[in-house]
Amino acid sequence: MSINPENIASYDTDYNFRFRYETLRSLLNKNGIALQILSDLEADLNHMHHYDKRIKRPIQRLITESLLMAQELNLMTGEKYSDLYGVISRIRNQTDKLFSEQPPDAGRPFVLRLDNQDDPDPLQIGGKAFNVWHLGKHFNNLAPPGFVVTTAAYNRIIEDNNLHDRIRILLNNLDVTEDEAQFKSRTETIRRLIRESTVHEGIEECIKEQVELFNQAFPGELWAVRSSAVCEDGSHSFAGQFDSELQIKHENIVTAYLHVLAGRFTDRAVKYRIHNNFREVDTPMAVLFMPMVDSVAAGVVHSTDIKDPDSNTMVISAVPGLANRMVKGEEPADTVMISKGLSPELTWVPPANGDAGNTRIADYISNEKIFEIAKITGQAVAKFGHELDIEWAVDKNNNVRFLQARQLNIPRIENPEITEASKRKENLPVIEAGITIFPGRAEGPVTFLSPGADMSEVPEGAIVVVEHPRPELSSILPKIAALLVVEGDPVGHLATLIREFSVPCIFRLGKNENILHGKNIISVNATKRTVYAGMRWPGIRERVLARISAGNRHQEKSGPLYDLVLALNLLDPDAASFKAKSCRSVHDTLRFMHEMSVRSMFDFGDKQNRGWNRKSKKLITGLPIKLQLIDLDGSVLENSNNVPPENVESTPFKALWRGIMDERLFWPERWEKTMRGMPADFQEAVLGGNRGPRRASDKNYAIIAKDYMNLNARFAYHYAMVDAMVGPGTEHNYVHLRFRGGGAGDENRKRRARFLEQVLRPSGFGVDRSGDLVTAWFRHYPQNDSENALEFLGRLIICARQLDVALRSDRSVKLYADYFLREQFKRFV
Repeated sequence: MSINPENIASYDTDYNFRFRYETLRSLLNKNGIALQILSDLEADLNHMHHYDKRIKRPIQRLITESLLMAQELNLMTGEKYSDLYGVISRIRNQTDKLFSEQPPDAGRPFVLRLDNQDDPDPLQIGGKAFNVWHLGKHFNNLAPPGFVVTTAAYNRIIEDNNLHDRIRILLNNLDVTEDEAQFKSRTETIRRLIRESTVHEGIEECIKEQVELFNQAFPGELWAVRSSAVCEDGSHSFAGQFDSELQIKHENIVTAYLHVLAGRFTDRAVKYRIHNNFREVDTPMAVLFMPMVDSVAAGVVHSTDIKDPDSNTMVISAVPGLANRMVKGEEPADTVMISKGLSPELTWVPPANGDAGNTRIADYISNEKIFEIAKITGQAVAKFGHELDIEWAVDKNNNVRFLQARQLNIPRIENPEITEASKRKENLPVIEAGITIFPGRAEGPVTFLSPGADMSEVPEGAIVVVEHPRPELSSILPKIAALLVVEGDPVGHLATLIREFSVPCIFRLGKNENILHGKNIISVNATKRTVYAGMRWPGIRERVLARISAGNRHQEKSGPLYDLVLALNLLDPDAASFKAKSCRSVHDTLRFMHEMSVRSMFDFGDKQNRGWNRKSKKLITGLPIKLQLIDLDGSVLENSNNVPPENVESTPFKALWRGIMDERLFWPERWEKTMRGMPADFQEAVLGGNRGPRRASDKNYAIIAKDYMNLNARFAYHYAMVDAMVGPGTEHNYVHLRFRGGGAGDENRKRRARFLEQVLRPSGFGVDRSGDLVTAWFRHYPQNDSENALEFLGRLIICARQLDVALRSDRSVKLYADYFLREQFKRFV
C-alpha cells in the first residue's frame, strides 16, 4: 500500500497548526489574565508603597504568568525568544529585593515641633511645614511657633479606619470620567469618610498635649490648622487646592484636623493631582498647627516682579486684618512696588477701578514696616537660594511674621514682534488695561464664566472671562487659551497656579470687561496687557492648541515597582529595538510576547499557504475586508470554499459580526477615494498603514470554533485583534480586544486611543492604553453579556476607523465618545 507524500505533508501541517493554535490560545488567555492583574496593580500602586505586603502576591502571580507565556511563545517558535527567561528572572529578583524593604513609618513620631533643631524630613512634615521650619531656623521669632502632625499619623488613620480600599474604589477611573456630578459625589464621599474617622488614641493625645503646652504660654489662643501635604509648596505649588481651618478653639482642634485631612480630596485637589500625574500614595497629608497671629495687616510679598524680573523690584500686596480672603481672590488688596538696593523706593499701585477703594495702605501699615518686610524677604531669598512667594502678617505688637514661603515661578517673557499691520489704526486694541499675571499671546472664542457655572462645559482653547480669581477655576487652566479677570491680585492662589500652568492672563480689567460682550473671537497679548477683536496673529491659535495638547500629555508615573512592572517602554513593534533583551518591565514582556505570538501564527499561515488554502474558507461579504476562516470543529456549514456569514455557527463570531453589520453603521472608504490611483506602497507610507502586522494585500485570518474566535484583521489602516471564548456559564468566558493604527498622524491616532478608552471603560471593559495601542478585556460574564460585548465591539471597530481626520482636538474625543455611547452612529460618516 503506497502512502501519498502530500497526505503526510497535509497531516504534518494540520498537526503543526493545531499545536500552534492551541498554544496561541493558551498564551492569549494568559495575556488577558495578566492584563487584568496589570490594571488592578496600576490602581493599587497609586495607593500603596512598594513595601506594602498586599502588593506582593499579585505581582508574583503576574511574573509567573509572564514566565508561562514565555515558555509557550518559545514552544511556538522553536526557542527563538529564549532571552525572555533571563529578562523575567532579573525582574523577579529586583522585585523580591524591593519587597524586603521595611516601611519608613515604623517608629516615626506622630507629632514634631517646629522648633526641633534636627533637620526634619519633608516626607514626614510636608512641604509647607518644611519651609516654615526653614524660616524659623534662619530667623529668630520670624515664623510663629507651632507643631506638625506628620504623614505617619495620616497613614495610621487611613489604615485604622480601613479606608485604603474604599478610597481606591472611589477614585478608580476618575481620571477619564466626564460626569461632573459623579466626580463630585465620589470626592465628597471620601471627604465624609475621613471627617467621620476615628483618630488613633496616640495621635489625639499628642495633639492635645502640644495644644496644652502652647496654652500655658499663650492662654486663650485660637489656632490655625493648615495643610502641609508632601510635594505642597515645592516645584508644584498646590496653591489653594487644599482646605485650612482658622480661628479654631482648642476643644475643636481634633475635628479641625480631620477636616484638613479630608481637604486632601477636594475636587480641585484631585483634579490637580490627576493633571500632574501624581500617584495618590506620593502626596500624603501632614497638618501644620500654629497659634493664630492677631494681625493688623497681612498679605503676600513676591521677591521679584514676575511681570518684569529684570526691574529689580519687589511686589507687596496687603489688606487690613487677615489675608485668607485675599489669597482666595475674594477681597481686593492694596499693592506697592519696592525697588531693591541701598535706597529703596516705594510706589503705590492704584486698584483696577481707578479710585482709592475703602482704605489706603497707609491707614493700617506704615512705610517703615513695608520696608522691613522687603528687607527680611531679601535675606530669606539669600537663605533659600531662589525667589520667594511669602505670606506675611504684622501682629498687634508690630512684629512681622512670615506664615508661609514657596518658590516663586518666574515665567519667560514673550516679546512678540510688532508687525506693520498691528500698528494700523483699525487694529488698535479694544482693551488696554490691567496687570499681567502670566505673559504670552492667545486667540480663541470668548467665554464668560459666572460663579456656579459648570466648568466642564468650558470649550477647549477658549479665552475665559471671570469676575474674580476663584480657586476652583484651577480645574480649567489646563485646557483654556487665556484668562481675563475683572478684579483680583497677582499674589493669590489662582495667580500662582496660572503661572504654574503657563496660561496667558490679565487681572484687573475693571469695567473694560463690558467691551468684550458681543465679541466672538478675541486676541489677547497678556505681555502688553492688550485685547483685540478678531484673529490677529497667524499661527498663534495653532500654537495655543498645541500647548494645551502637550500639557494634557502627562509625564509618566514612576516608582520602583512601577518601573519594573507597569511601565511600557516597547511602544513601536516595527522598531529595531523591539527585542526580548530590550524589555525592562513585566508590561514590556507581555507586549513583546503578544506581538510575537500573533506574528508567529501569521508567518506559519503564510509559509503554509497551500495547505491553509485547502483548509481555510473565504468569507463572502460586501465589506472591504479580505477574511479567511479557519474552521476547527465543523462550525462552518458549507462545503464550498466561499462561505456567507450566516453559515458560520460560531457563537462569538456571530455576535461580533452582528455588530459589524449593524444597519446603522456606514463604511465610506474615504482614504481609498482620496488616494485612488496611487501605488499601494505609497498609500501605506503616507497614511501610516504599514505600522502593523498585515498589509493591504495580505489576507486576514479568523480562527473559529463553536465557542471560540480569534480574529486578526486589518480594516483599511487600522489593526484589530479580537480573541473571545463565549459559551454557557461564566468561568471560561472572555472577550479581548487589541486595536492600533489609523490613516492619520501620531497625535490623531493617540486621540483615537483615548476615544476608545472613554467608550470602553463605562461599558464594563478593563482598558490599558499606551500611545495609539489600546488593549481591553471583558472577562467572566454570562453568555448573553459576552455576546452583547462582542456586538458592541463590532460597532466600535467600524466607527473608530472613521475618525482618521475627525479628532482634531482633545474636546472632539469626548464629543465622539458621547455620540457613540448614545448610538448616534450617523455622526461617524
